Formats: sequence, C-alpha cells, structure tokens
Amino acid sequence: MDIEFHLLAISEKETHLKEAKTSFSIIYEHFRKFLYNMIIKSIHYKSHKEEFAKTILNEVFCYVWNNPLAWEFNQKKHKSPDSGFRAYLSTIAYYKTLEYLRANESYLKNETPKVDDVNNDWLFNLEVNEYETLESELQKKNNVLDGILANLEPKKQDIVRVYFQLYEGGKKMRSENIKLMESMFNTTWDNIRQIISRVKKQIKEAAKKTTKIQ
Repeated sequence: MDIEFHLLAISEKETHLKEAKTSFSIIYEHFRKFLYNMIIKSIHYKSHKEEFAKTILNEVFCYVWNNPLAWEFNQKKHKSPDSGFRAYLSTIAYYKTLEYLRANESYLKNETPKVDDVNNDWLFNLEVNEYETLESELQKKNNVLDGILANLEPKKQDIVRVYFQLYEGGKKMRSENIKLMESMFNTTWDNIRQIISRVKKQIKEAAKKTTKIQ
C-alpha cells in the first residue's frame, strides 16, 4: 500500500472529498486492528476498557484525517513505510490514551494502574547528582545518546527513543508503557530490556567521559 499517496489524497479532501474518503478507508482498514489491539492492551482499568479503546482509536484516526501530511517516510529510521506509519500511529495513540484517561479520572478513581518497582534493574544506578548531570547531557545537541543510536539498526533506534520518551522523572517505567512498547514494536519486554540495558551501559560510560562523572 502506498501510504504517502493515500495521505496526500486525504490532504486534498476539500476539493476531492470522495477520493479522500476512499484513501482514508483504506488506511483505516489496514491499521485499525493493529491499533485497537495496541490501545486496549495499554489500558489497565477494568471498567470502560472497550469503550475507551474504541473512542481513542477514533481520535487517532480523526487526527490522521485532520493532519494527513504530518507524517512522511524516513528511510534512515524505518525499514518500510508500513513500519514507520505504525510507529507514528502508536505514538499518537499513546498521547491520546493519556489525554483520555486523564479526562476520565472520575470514572477511574477507584482503580490504580500498576507501577514497576522503582528499585528494579532498569535504573541507571547513578547517584542523584550523577543522574541529573546525565539528564542535562542528553538534552544537548549531538549528545552521547545520538552517537550511540547511530550505531544501531533503525528498529532498535526507535525502541531506545520511545523508551527514553516514556521513562518518567521518578526513574521508573509504568506497566502500561511496557505493554505499549511491546505492542508498538511487536516484541517482548525481555528483548526490549536487552537492548535498553546495553545502551544504558554505553550511555553511562560515555557520559562519565564527557561530563567527568566519577
């Protein structure tokens, strides 16, 4: 499927509405099942689970309808347009899920999602001041993470980028984010763990050299 062609057709909906609707339907049917399964796995509340998932799914595709040219295929980051667009949709779905769940907190006040142990081995194992220094380093242009990512294949680069995007200030990974990444990259958390663990070791060593962390 030529995703970029269909997105371009959608962008011309004001002048060619019929063609835009046809292209939108093709994209919707192609990615609907994948996206729905990913969203519903990321919702760890028992009540309104399916209702929430369907609403979030619709919001994601509404975003695509309204912003069809917000995505373009990048050969350096993705092996194919299909995998690239899946990652794009997954990212939108993640933020739409957060927005929707926050907007419906009154329904969920008696249900608490699980949070991974903050003392687990996913941490950098740095002292507080060292962690802050590393955080500052990662914000710089051409930072140590960029250099390390350059040596990874595209899929692993995406895994690392998404991991750091979801890694919270309290240095923990919420279980819904773990499920999200498993669905997004069609792999297990053990595989993601191996990639992240190796990269964290490289970042820690590189950051020590760069910032002279003892």
